[in-house]
Amino acid sequence: MSSELVVVSAAFEHVKQLDELYGDAIPSAVIEQGFNLNGETVLLMNRAAGIFKPRQMSSGVLSIKTTIPRKGAGINIYNDQLTDDGYYQYSLQKGDPRGGRNKCLWQAYESKQPFVYFHAIAPAVYKALWPCFIEDIHPDGGYAKILVGIAQQNDKNSIVEYKLPDAIESRYMVRETKVRLHQSSFRAAVLDVYKNRCAVTGMAQPRLIDAAHIVPDSQVYGKQLVNNGIALSNLHHRAFDRNLLGIDGDYRIHISSEIKEHLPNGFVDKAFLACDKQILNLPSCKDYYPNRESLAEKFERFRRK
Repeated sequence: MSSELVVVSAAFEHVKQLDELYGDAIPSAVIEQGFNLNGETVLLMNRAAGIFKPRQMSSGVLSIKTTIPRKGAGINIYNDQLTDDGYYQYSLQKGDPRGGRNKCLWQAYESKQPFVYFHAIAPAVYKALWPCFIEDIHPDGGYAKILVGIAQQNDKNSIVEYKLPDAIESRYMVRETKVRLHQSSFRAAVLDVYKNRCAVTGMAQPRLIDAAHIVPDSQVYGKQLVNNGIALSNLHHRAFDRNLLGIDGDYRIHISSEIKEHLPNGFVDKAFLACDKQILNLPSCKDYYPNRESLAEKFERFRRK
């Protein structure tokens, strides 16, 4: 195994741990800490540059990234193009398409070397995609075609090997990751406007809070508005989806009779009954309030149930 691949494989293991801990929303501050390899700190990315190779690698690239700038009070629209093209289009660094940091991309392309793609879902928050490969580079167009690869365990020596996908695998892998990015960006935007608090209970633990859809994602055709989401704890999200918790068009919370049947019960009383007939905790900006018409339509289903 080449020295570059040793570093890359160690980076993949570290990123896997970050993914298990933070899911699809890894803070940049955590990524920038890097990881330890043979007593040395190996950095994972550079804050200023999108194409990164640490000093422990003589060629190739360890990571690339896309960013979302900090603008305004948050993201109010996420409209990812869920195209079934089988690749990501990544812009080359300005200037010489074969020079500067672009040279690292060419080296990774020529050696079929895998790397990590940190794709921003919010300012300074990333989803990690790995292993990724460069399928082709278009210097005239100023971009590289990035594929999401496949990791396989080698039965003979227990070493994980990374390979380029075929055309069918590529389309599947890229589409799946784009859907995940789409959902992760929507969640980040919704939690941002609710200040990382559950709109029902006020609980402030982001890892236990979801962005609940009012209108199902399958019915919005890839276009996500923040006012189609409400920040809810995992528990209240499930109750909302199953019409055990309703929110009317005036933002008033209603608890179903099915839940009330379990009273008296200390947990049910604190988690649900204390919220009954209360007003939802709303974002500070009215532009981000949940859509009244969508809530009213969903509340009708809650009432019928």
